[in-house]
Amino acid sequence: YGPPRWPYFMRSVFVAATRQHVGKSTTSLGLLAALSSRVPLESIGYLKPVGQQHVEVQAAAEGAPPLRVDKDCRLAKEYFGLRCEYKHMSPVLMPRGFTKSYVDGEIDMERQKQALLHAWEALRAAHPNVVVEGTGHMGVGSIVGLDNAAVAKLLGLEVVLVCEGGLGSAFDELSLNLAVCAAQGVKVRCVVLNRVQPAKVEMMRDYLGRALGRIGVPLAGLVPTEPFLAAPSMGDFAKLLGQRLISGEEHVLRHCGGVQFVTCSVRRFEERLAEGEYSDRLLVVHGSRLGILEACLRHHAQTGEIRGGVIFTGTRHSWAPDEPILARLRESRIPTMHAPLETTEVAERIQKFTAKLNATDRQRTEAAIRHVQAHVDMDVLLGGAGGGGGAPSPPAAWSSPRGTGRRRAGR
Repeated sequence: YGPPRWPYFMRSVFVAATRQHVGKSTTSLGLLAALSSRVPLESIGYLKPVGQQHVEVQAAAEGAPPLRVDKDCRLAKEYFGLRCEYKHMSPVLMPRGFTKSYVDGEIDMERQKQALLHAWEALRAAHPNVVVEGTGHMGVGSIVGLDNAAVAKLLGLEVVLVCEGGLGSAFDELSLNLAVCAAQGVKVRCVVLNRVQPAKVEMMRDYLGRALGRIGVPLAGLVPTEPFLAAPSMGDFAKLLGQRLISGEEHVLRHCGGVQFVTCSVRRFEERLAEGEYSDRLLVVHGSRLGILEACLRHHAQTGEIRGGVIFTGTRHSWAPDEPILARLRESRIPTMHAPLETTEVAERIQKFTAKLNATDRQRTEAAIRHVQAHVDMDVLLGGAGGGGGAPSPPAAWSSPRGTGRRRAGR
């Protein structure tokens, strides 16, 4: 590929986290974006050594089973147009029941490790700059001997640790994960603190930076909380509830400005609509209260201001909107679904749900990449010089993929 376009050639790095859902995938995508503006796309690879939530990317054919990979592999490959092959990106999958099967002696982990090493060697031979993304905290997978620290050691990689929280809680979690790394002899290259309250960014930069400095670990950046990045789309809610939109299907990627469980009277609801309070909310309403839906339809017909969506709950079939209401819903294009569940069950599922980045929702994925790049010193993550104090260093040449999804910026 000729000489690198920047002074420190990363080759590969392992991105891990102190626990689940703290921004590991977003950081990995930021790294891929930074690389794609610095080196040829052909030299970039992505590996998810041990995956849990998998998707089918190739159907069964000629006696061969379908090819399944971790969902993050599809996101990375499709969004950036990576040239690496799926068969090398997700060598070990641990679906539900895997650990029990291992303890029962039904799974040969030495064979799994060899599959991982084979995929790694094939991947880095063709694509020398590999972003390797772990699963959960550093100890996840330890029951089968493939925890993140063990995998990083096996591959000979340094680790970028992503965490979140306040000063004390963040450092406590970091200490536990740093100890796991130390036990395996794995070096932690730097730390990224995600979802920091905007008003506390500078305070956290100062105090956490000094605290990490005492143990010789650079703080590469602090990423402020951005509500949009955690906002599920209507499609995410449909998947969560196992339903489909019955109107407004073209708005499946719409993001609502919060969730509102409607329990007030129709009159009070109409007042709040008029005040603009519910205009962009996801409204969750029991199916017996069709008056609320009627109020939505009237308000939208008059103002066009319903920019959120509607979920009707209730287990009785009679509580689903009838055909005249459905016809008006289709005409309004308000994204709506009927979830045949009790409202309390819907509330519990939504409360526990964390919207993950995916290949379909490109708007949110692009926003996440831009956000992390604006607040993280990518040169430190990529193994270069750099201050490590969290000063922004976004690659100016980076732009989102277009057309075929292949990266052209900086080439």
